[in-house]
Amino acid sequence: MAVGRASFGPAAAAGACALTAAIACDSGGFHAVTWDRALVGLAALVLVSLLLIDVPRPGRPTTAMLGALAFLTAWTAASWLWSDSPPAAPEEAQRVALYLAAAVAVVVAGRRVAPVWLVTGVAAGVVPVAGWNLAVRLAPDWTGRAPLRGDIGSLAAPVGYANGLALLVGLGLLLAVGLAAASPVAPVRVSAAVLLVPFAADVGLQQSSGAVVALVAGSVVLLLVARRGFAVAALALLVVPLLAGAIAARDGIVVEPPAQDVTAAAGSGHRLLLGLALLAAAQAVVSLLVPRLARSGGGAVPARTAAAVAALLLAAGLAAAPFALRGHERGSYWAVAAREVRANPLLGSGAGTFADWWVRTRTTVHSTEEAHSLYLETLAELGPAGLIALLVALGVPLAAALRLRGTVWGPPLLAALVAYDVHAAVDFDWELAGVTLPAVLLGAAATVHAAPAGKLLAVRGRLVAATALAALAGAAILALDGSSHLASAQDAEAAGRFGAAVADAHTALRYAPWSANAWRVIGESRLALRDRAGARAAFRSAVELDPNAWQAWAELAGASTGEPRRTAEAEAARLNPLGGGR
Repeated sequence: MAVGRASFGPAAAAGACALTAAIACDSGGFHAVTWDRALVGLAALVLVSLLLIDVPRPGRPTTAMLGALAFLTAWTAASWLWSDSPPAAPEEAQRVALYLAAAVAVVVAGRRVAPVWLVTGVAAGVVPVAGWNLAVRLAPDWTGRAPLRGDIGSLAAPVGYANGLALLVGLGLLLAVGLAAASPVAPVRVSAAVLLVPFAADVGLQQSSGAVVALVAGSVVLLLVARRGFAVAALALLVVPLLAGAIAARDGIVVEPPAQDVTAAAGSGHRLLLGLALLAAAQAVVSLLVPRLARSGGGAVPARTAAAVAALLLAAGLAAAPFALRGHERGSYWAVAAREVRANPLLGSGAGTFADWWVRTRTTVHSTEEAHSLYLETLAELGPAGLIALLVALGVPLAAALRLRGTVWGPPLLAALVAYDVHAAVDFDWELAGVTLPAVLLGAAATVHAAPAGKLLAVRGRLVAATALAALAGAAILALDGSSHLASAQDAEAAGRFGAAVADAHTALRYAPWSANAWRVIGESRLALRDRAGARAAFRSAVELDPNAWQAWAELAGASTGEPRRTAEAEAARLNPLGGGR
């Protein structure tokens, strides 16, 4: 064995921390280059591990989770065959493959890695994410830029989406509660307790009602399933952070445009920072009482009761959603997704097709690419089979974490998973790899530790797994080449380097021949170079690959004359009746 058993835990914590922080800080992991880069690294890591260390045979919960993710990956890719917009399927499948590779990495490590290490790693990975946002929001004079009201990206830096950032920090908060309430190491306990203050403040700054509801659901479940001493300690630890979150939500720091002088926000931001520092000091004092509170005996709530309460919370949230969101644009998104379900009830319309359905059938000019509900969008795009696979992939870890309720780390694992699953019902967390990947790591850890330790995987099984991982790694490398060159082409076009854009886009097509976007870059760049014939040919290639790409039809119309122009204009108008951007 190349790596000693004692070193697996710290290595796993460091890996979870690095993955969480790096992907979240790269625009939340919303772009294909980010997924593919992480997928290549994880696939290579798992492949090497399969060859160098003894691998445990996965138990039933783990097998079910991995099987569901593997099926979902394959089904997403296969939707190319019936998709309304085929080029979207391979890209969407790459993201799911990343989640599968992350789960496999945890499974390969097996019981060598106790849950505390992944809990610690993910919570630590959230620290730079929350710290980045707090620095931008509360100390713009230090960072050199002030977030402007209405500038969603700057307000939610580095993730770029307030609801996703709030959920990720909320997951870190729930895990930090577990560390602060249960860690036997005093410095870890105090540090985790103090971190609850900035975490709660950052959640408050995002003013995300969905994330708050998810966080409350996770907290309630944690208190229900934990032993009495743990629950009492957790309640005590949450009082000061709750105050910090409320103050931050009230005093969100932004600069009104057109004023962009960072000093305009610095004064109030510094005052809030000072208040948070004082609250953090108070929280450190509270943490000194935790060992005594945690020893206050008592058993946990019975599993059936906890499961029933969790189910009731979820049902109540789903039942209340139509009323809470009445008049909200999500109602329009969900109506279009429901229309997509009715049109393709068996197989769905294909992965990534909601964006085109929205533009084609919307009744409002709101722009979106996601249905803002993981479960409804999956049903619309991948049909019942895709939804069932997703529910198994998310539900099995929940059941596994519930089985671990009697352990120290079962309750925080379950709380974080509940928070993610609840929030995913009303937002597009699945598309933000930086938010979903931590939940996958935690869920895989729950399945590994919920089942009894099994025998080691036989040599033949390891070779089969290694072959599959080698194929996945090879596909990931090709995908990364394609997405990287496409990103370079888009950057070159934006910078006015049209010749380089054409060259990079052609290179991208070698690795991703299905990419309609690469042909669009070529067409736009050819048009800028006054090569109208070359532009028309590129735009025709784009619409051949993706007949529902209204932008490509509009661009083809712009490069054409006469009857071809009128035909392309009519098709663009059919696909986007309200006009304007997506």
